[in-house]
Amino acid sequence: MKSILFILSLFLFTSCASYVDRIHKELDREEQQNYNANYKRGYNTFDQFRAPQRSNPNGYYAPRSAPLNTVTSAQQSVIQPNIKRQYNTQEEFKKRVTARDLEDNSDEGSLWTGSGNENYLFTKNKWKKNGDIVLINVQSKLKNEITLELKRAFPDYPTRKKEQEKGPASTDPAAAAATPPAASGAEDDTASEDGDPEKVHDRISAVIVEEISKDHLLVRGQKLVLYKNQKRLIELQALVSRKDISDEDTISSSKFLESNVTVIR
Repeated sequence: MKSILFILSLFLFTSCASYVDRIHKELDREEQQNYNANYKRGYNTFDQFRAPQRSNPNGYYAPRSAPLNTVTSAQQSVIQPNIKRQYNTQEEFKKRVTARDLEDNSDEGSLWTGSGNENYLFTKNKWKKNGDIVLINVQSKLKNEITLELKRAFPDYPTRKKEQEKGPASTDPAAAAATPPAASGAEDDTASEDGDPEKVHDRISAVIVEEISKDHLLVRGQKLVLYKNQKRLIELQALVSRKDISDEDTISSSKFLESNVTVIR
Protein backbone atom coordinates (compact mmCIF):
# COMPACT_ATOMS: atom_id res chain seq x y z
CA MET A 1 0.00 0.00 0.00
CA LYS A 2 2.82 2.36 0.86
CA SER A 3 4.50 1.64 -2.43
CA ILE A 4 1.30 2.47 -4.32
CA LEU A 5 0.93 5.78 -2.47
CA PHE A 6 4.58 6.57 -3.12
CA ILE A 7 4.18 5.86 -6.84
CA LEU A 8 1.02 8.00 -7.04
CA SER A 9 2.64 10.91 -5.22
CA LEU A 10 5.73 10.66 -7.42
CA PHE A 11 3.55 10.67 -10.53
CA LEU A 12 1.65 13.74 -9.32
CA PHE A 13 4.87 15.65 -8.57
CA THR A 14 6.43 14.84 -11.95
CA SER A 15 3.27 15.76 -13.84
CA CYS A 16 3.02 19.10 -12.00
CA ALA A 17 6.69 19.83 -12.65
CA SER A 18 6.34 19.11 -16.36
CA TYR A 19 3.23 21.30 -16.54
CA VAL A 20 4.98 24.23 -14.85
CA ASP A 21 8.00 23.76 -17.10
CA ARG A 22 5.78 23.86 -20.19
CA ILE A 23 4.10 27.08 -18.96
CA HIS A 24 7.50 28.72 -18.45
CA LYS A 25 8.62 27.73 -21.94
CA GLU A 26 5.48 29.23 -23.48
CA LEU A 27 5.99 32.49 -21.59
CA ASP A 28 9.64 32.66 -22.67
CA ARG A 29 8.64 31.99 -26.28
CA GLU A 30 6.04 34.78 -26.25
CA GLU A 31 8.49 37.19 -24.66
CA GLN A 32 11.12 36.38 -27.31
CA GLN A 33 8.59 36.87 -30.11
CA ASN A 34 7.62 40.28 -28.73
CA TYR A 35 11.28 41.22 -28.41
CA ASN A 36 12.01 40.20 -32.01
CA ALA A 37 8.96 42.08 -33.28
CA ASN A 38 9.95 45.28 -31.47
CA TYR A 39 13.66 45.14 -32.28
CA LYS A 40 13.74 43.28 -35.58
CA ARG A 41 15.46 46.21 -37.31
CA GLY A 42 17.74 47.09 -34.40
CA TYR A 43 18.33 50.46 -32.81
CA ASN A 44 19.22 53.29 -35.15
CA THR A 45 20.46 56.70 -34.01
CA PHE A 46 18.64 58.46 -36.82
CA ASP A 47 15.17 56.97 -36.13
CA GLN A 48 14.37 59.96 -33.93
CA PHE A 49 14.63 62.27 -36.94
CA ARG A 50 12.37 60.23 -39.21
CA ALA A 51 8.67 60.96 -39.52
CA PRO A 52 6.45 58.47 -37.62
CA GLN A 53 4.76 55.90 -39.86
CA ARG A 54 1.18 54.78 -39.53
CA SER A 55 1.34 51.07 -38.85
CA ASN A 56 -0.49 48.62 -36.69
CA PRO A 57 1.21 46.20 -34.26
CA ASN A 58 1.22 43.45 -36.90
CA GLY A 59 3.67 45.44 -39.02
CA TYR A 60 1.70 46.15 -42.20
CA TYR A 61 0.46 49.56 -43.29
CA ALA A 62 -2.79 50.69 -41.67
CA PRO A 63 -4.62 53.44 -43.58
CA ARG A 64 -6.58 56.01 -41.67
CA SER A 65 -10.28 55.45 -41.49
CA ALA A 66 -12.53 58.07 -43.06
CA PRO A 67 -14.75 60.21 -40.80
CA LEU A 68 -18.37 59.24 -40.38
CA ASN A 69 -19.82 62.25 -42.25
CA THR A 70 -17.48 61.99 -45.24
CA VAL A 71 -19.06 62.05 -48.72
CA THR A 72 -17.19 59.94 -51.28
CA SER A 73 -17.38 59.88 -55.07
CA ALA A 74 -18.96 56.42 -54.92
CA GLN A 75 -21.93 57.83 -53.02
CA GLN A 76 -22.30 61.08 -54.99
CA SER A 77 -20.63 61.68 -58.33
CA VAL A 78 -21.26 65.45 -58.51
CA ILE A 79 -20.89 67.57 -55.37
CA GLN A 80 -21.91 71.21 -55.36
CA PRO A 81 -19.76 73.63 -53.35
CA ASN A 82 -21.13 74.87 -50.05
CA ILE A 83 -20.17 78.50 -50.73
CA LYS A 84 -22.05 80.39 -53.43
CA ARG A 85 -19.78 83.01 -54.95
CA GLN A 86 -20.96 85.85 -57.16
CA TYR A 87 -18.35 86.37 -59.83
CA ASN A 88 -18.44 89.55 -61.87
CA THR A 89 -17.95 89.49 -65.60
CA GLN A 90 -14.56 90.33 -67.06
CA GLU A 91 -15.88 93.36 -68.97
CA GLU A 92 -16.75 95.23 -65.78
CA PHE A 93 -13.13 95.18 -64.55
CA LYS A 94 -10.93 95.79 -67.54
CA LYS A 95 -7.31 95.95 -66.41
CA ARG A 96 -4.95 98.41 -67.99
CA VAL A 97 -1.43 97.13 -68.63
CA THR A 98 1.36 99.40 -67.42
CA ALA A 99 5.13 99.36 -67.86
CA ARG A 100 5.62 98.00 -64.35
CA ASP A 101 3.70 94.85 -65.26
CA LEU A 102 6.36 94.02 -67.85
CA GLU A 103 9.25 94.17 -65.36
CA ASP A 104 10.47 90.81 -64.11
CA ASN A 105 11.82 91.19 -60.57
CA SER A 106 11.54 87.60 -59.39
CA ASP A 107 14.24 84.92 -59.63
CA GLU A 108 11.93 82.08 -60.64
CA GLY A 109 12.76 80.59 -64.00
CA SER A 110 15.78 82.85 -64.46
CA LEU A 111 18.88 81.76 -66.38
CA TRP A 112 21.13 83.79 -64.11
CA THR A 113 19.86 83.02 -60.62
CA GLY A 114 18.81 79.53 -59.65
CA SER A 115 16.79 79.45 -56.48
CA GLY A 116 14.61 76.46 -57.31
CA ASN A 117 15.24 72.73 -57.59
CA GLU A 118 16.08 72.59 -61.29
CA ASN A 119 19.30 73.20 -63.23
CA TYR A 120 19.92 76.59 -64.72
CA LEU A 121 22.22 77.75 -67.48
CA PHE A 122 24.67 79.80 -65.44
CA THR A 123 24.26 78.30 -61.98
CA LYS A 124 24.89 74.95 -60.32
CA ASN A 125 22.17 72.77 -58.93
CA LYS A 126 22.41 72.39 -55.15
CA TRP A 127 19.40 70.11 -54.82
CA LYS A 128 20.62 66.67 -53.79
CA LYS A 129 18.69 63.42 -53.81
CA ASN A 130 19.24 59.74 -53.13
CA GLY A 131 22.31 58.33 -54.84
CA ASP A 132 24.23 61.60 -55.18
CA ILE A 133 27.86 61.55 -54.04
CA VAL A 134 29.11 63.99 -51.41
CA LEU A 135 32.72 64.49 -50.30
CA ILE A 136 33.17 64.80 -46.52
CA ASN A 137 36.07 66.86 -45.16
CA VAL A 138 37.32 65.08 -42.03
CA GLN A 139 38.25 67.70 -39.45
CA SER A 140 39.90 67.33 -36.04
CA LYS A 141 36.80 66.41 -34.05
CA LEU A 142 35.70 63.65 -36.44
CA LYS A 143 39.28 62.38 -36.67
CA ASN A 144 39.42 62.01 -32.89
CA GLU A 145 36.08 60.15 -32.89
CA ILE A 146 37.37 57.71 -35.52
CA THR A 147 40.57 57.18 -33.53
CA LEU A 148 38.61 56.46 -30.34
CA GLU A 149 36.40 53.93 -32.14
CA LEU A 150 39.48 52.17 -33.52
CA LYS A 151 41.09 52.09 -30.08
CA ARG A 152 37.89 50.69 -28.61
CA ALA A 153 37.63 48.00 -31.29
CA PHE A 154 41.35 47.10 -31.25
CA PRO A 155 42.68 47.92 -27.77
CA ASP A 156 46.32 47.71 -26.70
CA TYR A 157 46.71 44.76 -24.35
CA PRO A 158 49.38 45.35 -21.67
CA THR A 159 52.43 43.10 -21.88
CA ARG A 160 54.68 42.18 -18.96
CA LYS A 161 58.25 43.13 -19.68
CA LYS A 162 61.12 41.36 -18.08
CA GLU A 163 63.49 43.31 -15.93
CA GLN A 164 66.50 42.26 -17.96
CA GLU A 165 64.93 43.68 -21.14
CA LYS A 166 64.69 47.12 -19.57
CA GLY A 167 67.62 49.37 -20.28
CA PRO A 168 69.84 50.61 -17.46
CA ALA A 169 68.78 53.86 -15.84
CA SER A 170 70.77 56.85 -17.00
CA THR A 171 73.07 58.35 -14.39
CA ASP A 172 74.03 61.41 -16.41
CA PRO A 173 72.20 64.45 -14.94
CA ALA A 174 72.72 66.48 -18.11
CA ALA A 175 70.93 63.87 -20.23
CA ALA A 176 68.14 63.60 -17.67
CA ALA A 177 67.69 67.36 -17.68
CA ALA A 178 67.60 67.51 -21.48
CA THR A 179 64.93 64.81 -21.84
CA PRO A 180 61.82 66.67 -20.52
CA PRO A 181 62.07 69.62 -22.95
CA ALA A 182 62.20 67.22 -25.91
CA ALA A 183 59.08 65.37 -24.74
CA SER A 184 57.24 68.59 -24.08
CA GLY A 185 58.19 69.84 -27.52
CA ALA A 186 56.68 66.73 -29.14
CA GLU A 187 53.49 67.20 -27.12
CA ASP A 188 53.33 70.83 -28.22
CA ASP A 189 53.66 69.78 -31.87
CA THR A 190 50.84 67.26 -31.47
CA ALA A 191 48.65 69.79 -29.68
CA SER A 192 49.31 72.40 -32.35
CA GLU A 193 48.51 69.88 -35.09
CA ASP A 194 45.19 68.83 -33.56
CA GLY A 195 44.48 72.23 -32.05
CA ASP A 196 43.08 73.69 -35.28
CA PRO A 197 39.47 72.43 -35.44
CA GLU A 198 39.07 73.58 -39.06
CA LYS A 199 42.04 71.62 -40.38
CA VAL A 200 41.11 68.96 -42.96
CA HIS A 201 42.98 65.72 -42.22
CA ASP A 202 41.32 63.47 -44.79
CA ARG A 203 38.30 63.12 -47.08
CA ILE A 204 35.63 60.44 -47.23
CA SER A 205 33.36 59.80 -50.20
CA ALA A 206 29.76 59.37 -49.06
CA VAL A 207 26.43 58.67 -50.75
CA ILE A 208 23.05 60.15 -49.87
CA VAL A 209 21.02 57.14 -48.73
CA GLU A 210 17.86 58.78 -47.39
CA GLU A 211 15.99 62.07 -47.37
CA ILE A 212 15.05 62.48 -43.72
CA SER A 213 13.02 65.61 -44.42
CA LYS A 214 12.78 68.43 -46.92
CA ASP A 215 15.90 70.12 -45.56
CA HIS A 216 17.93 67.23 -44.09
CA LEU A 217 19.73 64.25 -45.63
CA LEU A 218 21.33 61.08 -44.32
CA VAL A 219 24.74 60.32 -45.88
CA ARG A 220 26.83 57.18 -45.52
CA GLY A 221 30.42 56.50 -46.51
CA GLN A 222 33.18 53.93 -45.97
CA LYS A 223 36.94 54.28 -45.96
CA LEU A 224 40.02 52.14 -45.39
CA VAL A 225 42.35 53.62 -42.78
CA LEU A 226 45.77 52.45 -41.61
CA TYR A 227 45.80 51.62 -37.90
CA LYS A 228 48.66 49.72 -36.20
CA ASN A 229 50.16 48.89 -39.60
CA GLN A 230 46.92 47.20 -40.69
CA LYS A 231 44.07 48.39 -42.89
CA ARG A 232 40.79 48.84 -41.09
CA LEU A 233 37.40 49.55 -42.69
CA ILE A 234 35.21 52.16 -41.01
CA GLU A 235 31.70 53.35 -41.86
CA LEU A 236 30.43 56.86 -41.25
CA GLN A 237 26.78 57.93 -41.11
CA ALA A 238 25.82 61.57 -40.66
CA LEU A 239 22.72 63.74 -40.66
CA VAL A 240 23.41 66.92 -42.65
CA SER A 241 21.47 69.92 -43.87
CA ARG A 242 21.05 70.63 -47.56
CA LYS A 243 22.25 74.21 -47.19
CA ASP A 244 25.61 73.07 -45.76
CA ILE A 245 26.55 71.19 -48.97
CA SER A 246 28.71 73.47 -51.12
CA ASP A 247 28.64 73.94 -54.88
CA GLU A 248 31.58 71.51 -55.17
CA ASP A 249 29.50 68.77 -53.44
CA THR A 250 31.61 68.92 -50.28
CA ILE A 251 30.64 69.30 -46.64
CA SER A 252 32.76 69.78 -43.53
CA SER A 253 32.41 67.39 -40.61
CA SER A 254 31.83 70.35 -38.27
CA LYS A 255 28.47 70.89 -40.02
CA PHE A 256 27.14 67.46 -38.99
CA LEU A 257 23.93 67.54 -36.98
CA GLU A 258 24.39 63.93 -35.85
CA SER A 259 27.07 61.38 -36.73
CA ASN A 260 27.89 57.75 -36.04
CA VAL A 261 31.20 55.95 -36.64
CA THR A 262 31.30 52.14 -36.88
CA VAL A 263 34.33 49.88 -37.29
CA ILE A 264 33.38 47.10 -39.72
CA ARG A 265 36.59 45.10 -39.80
